[in-house]
Amino acid sequence: MKFPHNPEFNSQFDRISGLKWYPYVGGNFGKRPQRVMVYAHNIPIKPEEFEAKSVEFQSKATWADCIEEYAYEQGWWTEAFRYFVKGAVGLRENYTRNSSPEIIAKVDAFLSGISYCNFIQGLVKSDSQIAQADAGLVAESKRINKEILGILGITHFICWGAPVFDYAKAIPGVTPESEKSYDQKGFGYCLVWRDATHPMHVLKIHHPSMPNFKPYSAETQKIISDFLLM
Repeated sequence: MKFPHNPEFNSQFDRISGLKWYPYVGGNFGKRPQRVMVYAHNIPIKPEEFEAKSVEFQSKATWADCIEEYAYEQGWWTEAFRYFVKGAVGLRENYTRNSSPEIIAKVDAFLSGISYCNFIQGLVKSDSQIAQADAGLVAESKRINKEILGILGITHFICWGAPVFDYAKAIPGVTPESEKSYDQKGFGYCLVWRDATHPMHVLKIHHPSMPNFKPYSAETQKIISDFLLM
């Protein structure tokens, strides 16, 4: 496995009531001052497939162990993740397993140094790929993610889309300040305080599955690279 998730934190995650899935934690996570979490939104599942998928995805390591697939498989289900990686790493064209060693090294170094999960801790019934979790699941997910952020000591997190950004600012006990928007549509920033002594930088990006994310644009890439150096 190219990106085995770091199990160092699993025993602490297991003490979180209601946690369904571990976040992916890269092997080099925590080796630099910026401790980065990337939050996707949720997993929409058609109602007729919900029960079967709930069984299929019942392992806590379901998503923590799939980063290599999402990073390198050229499938429709990996497009959003791969678009995000292209923008975050600063690529000018598509990459594959057969890309140059320099490109592969950049992708692998980035992914081994971050943590990643869906903000919503549970499958969401929906006939559409654009799905909204119910209020109860959103509230539970906020509580769970507050604990995940504390366990990992996150200093920076990146939110895919406005709903995730809004959830992040409304995590119980979190105090937001200094919010701003970028000229690039769908991008924004907020400084939040997990508590009185732990500030976190929060970046909103246009959801990578949408055209306005523009993974190859200099603007998108600069926003992300500057954020990761804060």
